[in-house]
Amino acid sequence: MGITIRERGQKVADCLQSNVKQTVRAIAAATGLDKSSVHRHQQGIERRNQHPESDWWETEKGYQWLFRLIYGVVYCFGIKQGVGAETLSEFIHMVQLENHVASSPSALRDLKKRVSQLIIDYGEVQAKHCQPSPGQGVGLGADETFFGLPVLVLIELASGFIFIETECENRTYDTWLKQLESGWDSQQWHCHYLVSDGARALIKLATAGLDCVSVADLFHALSALGGPIGSALGRRNTQLRNQHEKLQKQLKSCSDEDAQHSLKALIEENTAQQQRLGQDQRTYHETLEEISLTIHPFTRDTQQWRLGEDLTHDLAPSLQTLTKLAQSYGKEAAQKAIDTFQSQIDSFAQGIEAWRQWVTVALQADTQDSELQAWLLSVLLPWVYWLQQTSKTRQPALKHRYQQAASCAYDLLFEHPLTLTLDPADLARWVRWSQDFCAKYQRTSSAVEGRNGYLAKLHCAGRGFSQQSLKALTIIHNFDLKRSDGSTAAQRLFGHPFPNLFEWLLKHAGDLPMPRKSSKAQKVKPLYAKAVPA
Repeated sequence: MGITIRERGQKVADCLQSNVKQTVRAIAAATGLDKSSVHRHQQGIERRNQHPESDWWETEKGYQWLFRLIYGVVYCFGIKQGVGAETLSEFIHMVQLENHVASSPSALRDLKKRVSQLIIDYGEVQAKHCQPSPGQGVGLGADETFFGLPVLVLIELASGFIFIETECENRTYDTWLKQLESGWDSQQWHCHYLVSDGARALIKLATAGLDCVSVADLFHALSALGGPIGSALGRRNTQLRNQHEKLQKQLKSCSDEDAQHSLKALIEENTAQQQRLGQDQRTYHETLEEISLTIHPFTRDTQQWRLGEDLTHDLAPSLQTLTKLAQSYGKEAAQKAIDTFQSQIDSFAQGIEAWRQWVTVALQADTQDSELQAWLLSVLLPWVYWLQQTSKTRQPALKHRYQQAASCAYDLLFEHPLTLTLDPADLARWVRWSQDFCAKYQRTSSAVEGRNGYLAKLHCAGRGFSQQSLKALTIIHNFDLKRSDGSTAAQRLFGHPFPNLFEWLLKHAGDLPMPRKSSKAQKVKPLYAKAVPA
């Protein structure tokens, strides 16, 4: 007698259950886990496998990639770019990973804090490798940015390495000095100059705290110099254009010939005034450009060093031109700005002189050949300097002027008899030496301004900084952000590479946080949860 359909189905079910038990026993024997643990893992996998690709995340390679993905998202977007936990949670749900990793905003906030602490731990580990050579020279830039309380920022300008970045109650000299004592070792570092916006606390920090030259920031100085005249020119231009439009409308609606003749005369006078104004605006812009081109260590035509008296003499014609413009535009405010700029000329000259002494002393330590020293200081260094200025500027007119100066310096370089007699290897070595020292001359604290802009964006995104988050951002800046040549700020300053911050973080990160489950479902981690980079 044949078996019924129900009996046949029961036999199939018994066979499947037997196969499941055999599979559980085989997995338990292979992994060393007890059978109940294997069964719970299988249940967890069944709950997580809600999408076609879910199986891959249960493999060793899949989990390793998921591990890197989640930490990479938190590191690059959550911390470096200030993206909130809610947005990160939304992304994890979009890519259908919510069953494989914790995706709630609260869990991701905890993960961001954990990653921030790991970044701080990395900085503490690398601090012992951040030892300068005794008396290593630096040029610094200092400024404050305000987010309720001021954040004090002290940067080595050539490399971009941040020595101090901390939120303080105020920005007085005593506060700066207190931070300097904790982040600066005067026995190991030698500061040649400090570039700042001219705040009294920062000037005193340079002269008293760091015992170096205080240099006025050229960007701030030019902005203050041209502000009153530029604003007056802009206002006058707007007035003349509005007047011209009004006269044109009156002329169109006027039918009286005498009135039309008067209006045409007024329009011609207005046009002549606009032409004179246009010429004054061109003179204004050209004069400011000439001032910027003058404040350099070398002259553009003779390639000679520009010392203090030379700088005052060379800037005099441009300042006289601005003084004439100030009589018509800006008047007292403009003249006051010109007087203030004139008082800063000595500061610019001291910055050039400090760099020249720095270069000279370093050169004397590298070679005792007086002929070679003269060649480097007067021939090779100007050529390399103008080449760097050409590559840095984006303004076409300035770039063209720098290219002309570099071309002139190049001609002088190959006219010198020593240039062609040097061994190619020695010539390449001295070119690299010159490139390094030309990068150390800085006229502005633009690196600090750029950092302030970056912090402002993150402050708005994160609604403030915690002590932990700001410290983590400083370490990221020093050890992770790279220039086009692939070097970090720490590598440029200390002269050797450091371990990749993100790879170090992955090695010390631990398991990924698992998603929450109801009280009836046990939390079961993937079998490969420990298979992370060792």
